[in-house]
Formats: sequence, structure tokens, C-alpha cells
Amino acid sequence: MSYFKVWDWDKKLRTMLRFVKLGDIFCFKLDGDRYCFGRIISKIITGHVAELFDYMSAAPEITEKKINKVKRIYSPIVIDTYGLFDKKVYKD
Repeated sequence: MSYFKVWDWDKKLRTMLRFVKLGDIFCFKLDGDRYCFGRIISKIITGHVAELFDYMSAAPEITEKKINKVKRIYSPIVIDTYGLFDKKVYKD
């Protein structure tokens, strides 16, 4: 049984803050042809704490198998969830 729901990259323009859940996997464009992935770990007053994976892809796609194998790049970081996912104020 799969514990993951996979959403298409272009499914929606934004993700409202209240729908960001612990364990959510997210993707962001690193440069012109590489995508990176991470996971929401916890919620804090200023946003969320996330871990970034040591995995890059030419497409915004990751499999459950890859998620289960991939390692963390470095210590978890605090991200501005509202600006990144809801309002999308960070374009680059």
C-alpha cells in the first residue's frame, strides 16, 4: 500500500498555507534544468521546518521508492511556507 499522494507539477498555481501538512514532499526548480526535493518536518510560528534531499532530477517527478532511499543534504532548515507555497513571492 502506498502512503504517498502524487500531485502533478502544474496541478495548481498555489498551495494555501492551511493545506501544507507534515510529511508533504515538495519540489523546487534549482536552475534551468534541475529540480530539487524536500519534505515538511514540522510547523513553527515563522513557517515550517523542512529537510532537503540529496537528489536532483531533470523533471519535477520523484517516486515513492526514491523518497524512501534518498538521504538528507544537511540539517533541517526553516522555510517561509507562506511566501513559497501560498503567495509564491519567490520566483527565482
